[in-house]
Amino acid sequence: MKALNYQKLGWIWLWVGALVIFQTCKKNEVHEAERVPLSVGTYYPNSGKAGSLVTIEGEGFARKLDENTAHFSGVQGEVVAVEEGRMVVRAPEGAQSGPLIVGNGSQTQEVGLFTYQSLTITRIHPANGPAGSHIRIYGEGFSSLTEPVKVRINGKDAAVSGASDTLLVAEVPTEAGSGPVEVFVDGMHVRGQDFAFQAIRSIKPLTGGAGTKVRINGEGFESAADGNIVDFNGKRAVVLEVSSTGLLVEAPEGVETGPLAVTVNGQRATGPVFTLVPRPEITEVTPLSGPAGVEMTITGKYFSPELEENIVLVNGVAVPVTAATGQKITLTLPGGTGSGPVAVVVNDQRTEGPQFRDQNLGIVGFSPDNGQDNLEVTITGTGFDPDPGANQVTFNGMPAQVTAATENRLTVLTPANVSTGTLQVIVDGQVALAPREFRRTGVQTIATGLTSVYSMVVDESGVVYAISGQRVVKITPDGQVSTLAGDVTASGNVNGTGTEARFNFTYISSIVMDSQGNLYVSEPTGHQIRKITPQGVVSTFAQITSPNKMVMTSGGDIIVSANRNPWRITRQGQTTQLHNSNYLSVTNIGIAVDENSRIYFFDASYQYDRPNLGFINFATGETMRFFWIGGGPYGVLVGVGDQVYLSSQPTFVADGNGHLLINDAFNQRIMIRRVDISTREVTAWLDFPLGFQDGPLYQAAVRHFYPGTMALAPNGDIYFYQSADQAIRKIFLR
Repeated sequence: MKALNYQKLGWIWLWVGALVIFQTCKKNEVHEAERVPLSVGTYYPNSGKAGSLVTIEGEGFARKLDENTAHFSGVQGEVVAVEEGRMVVRAPEGAQSGPLIVGNGSQTQEVGLFTYQSLTITRIHPANGPAGSHIRIYGEGFSSLTEPVKVRINGKDAAVSGASDTLLVAEVPTEAGSGPVEVFVDGMHVRGQDFAFQAIRSIKPLTGGAGTKVRINGEGFESAADGNIVDFNGKRAVVLEVSSTGLLVEAPEGVETGPLAVTVNGQRATGPVFTLVPRPEITEVTPLSGPAGVEMTITGKYFSPELEENIVLVNGVAVPVTAATGQKITLTLPGGTGSGPVAVVVNDQRTEGPQFRDQNLGIVGFSPDNGQDNLEVTITGTGFDPDPGANQVTFNGMPAQVTAATENRLTVLTPANVSTGTLQVIVDGQVALAPREFRRTGVQTIATGLTSVYSMVVDESGVVYAISGQRVVKITPDGQVSTLAGDVTASGNVNGTGTEARFNFTYISSIVMDSQGNLYVSEPTGHQIRKITPQGVVSTFAQITSPNKMVMTSGGDIIVSANRNPWRITRQGQTTQLHNSNYLSVTNIGIAVDENSRIYFFDASYQYDRPNLGFINFATGETMRFFWIGGGPYGVLVGVGDQVYLSSQPTFVADGNGHLLINDAFNQRIMIRRVDISTREVTAWLDFPLGFQDGPLYQAAVRHFYPGTMALAPNGDIYFYQSADQAIRKIFLR
């Protein structure tokens, strides 16, 4: 019975042993099946002496160190280390130049030739960088006896700036590209590890703001996002996508205009300048309603001339853009978008415009878009009723008479006492709004019989205060003229109340008003600024040499051109010279200050035959003394910056909304041009024939603006003095 048990136990052990052998063989078969085939790529260095370490890059190396082999011309070398994608071996004693062959236990592959010599490269640092950067090459045998040592990066000669037997310093050549670092000494040659060349080829878009996604094309980037440090003019960006030749990044908060750069392993490559552009602005959308097939035009600022950089959404539906400039986008309405807002996205910066109605009825435009009573206006669009009586047209809520109608055109007469406001058409219950307001505009003479008017200021109620002769007059909106202080002919230097006071005004004197209604007048020959209260009480406010044209800032300080330099006078009468370079005009042309504290002046001395405007911003230190606007010969050519022509004595004011208004005369016309401060673009804004006629803008005539007398009222109306007719006139735009 016991013998039988031992016999059974023996069979059991035999079975277990067979099973173990079977499983071991099976594991070996699986291991062999899973092993990646041996494949060798680059190796470095390709020369050295016994003991030199050679790095071989590839895949399929055995996981165990002792399962890998390396033979130098048939002599086995030592495998020092094996890691993912890399094996390091030591060149053996007793070998000679010849093939280097590696194996993983079951496969072998020739890596390349290894030359036994004294020249070798052990490492380079850094192993990446842009053109112009310097790399250090470590090794031995770099001393040359017959000719200077040579270094090549990816086959391109690199300038050597430092050399010793064990160290070389070389400059990465332009457009080197990625490839091996090679050293040539006295007929010997060694190839080291590959150098990763860094370069930014392009970025797109080139403009935008915080949140704009920028595609960077180039080479030498890291495969891991955190290995690439991207900055916009020093501000770090978020990396969204990566590859060795491209990155997608998001512009950071606070981004400013400046170069974009990518830093990899401490090596910085600088690319093109990214220009900060404000969020797009929509000025007008036309039409605000309409059916499929109608062309929509969106005008405004900060659009992109690159078609694909503009996205237009109508009620959230993307509509393809057919044409684009920096100020205008054109598209064709597809229909079926539904009613909702029009939005424009430019390089990931979004702005929302007016509501659009997806319907048959729409107003594309109307002309003229300004005027007065009983004016014939033509309205173009879609969905009108051919029966004139079936179309209801209103101007700012006031019904207008429709005199003719087709499906695409209406002719109407503006109602009596028409006022500025929305133009609207109603047909069969559908309502269409015009893309812009109809404006009641024109030129009106306020007062006549005033001589020697040198400067004016207008308060919120439309009351004009003007220097006329040797007095300051008050002119009410209905044209009533009274003397506030001084005498029309008698001059002097007397403080007092009303007609007791005496002034020494000249043609370059100026008048400004503070927020409490106090007036300040400059007297160049008296070298002082005088203050006049609303009650006509005159006192000396500040002493300053030769003050002429002045402007009041929003903070209550006076900026004055005095002795050809800009000065600030505080509300307490303290004077401070802002600059000393003798370039402000001393003529009766004036200065202006915008809402960002930039002071604009006319260059009357730097180059008298090339009239131009410059500016200074004492808050930020930003300046452009000459040729900010203008610089061509005399004329009224519009354009951008220094390509503009100005007349010899332009009068200019800041409107507080990002514009300068420039008045000048040329070729039998009186023109007001508008300057977009942000872009330096100058456009023809208002244009009048010479003469003296009140009425709508398209009928009015203006003989001239007396230099220095253009004044801007708080409501945007423009006042000026027409000296030949002794008249103060107003241009009203609403």
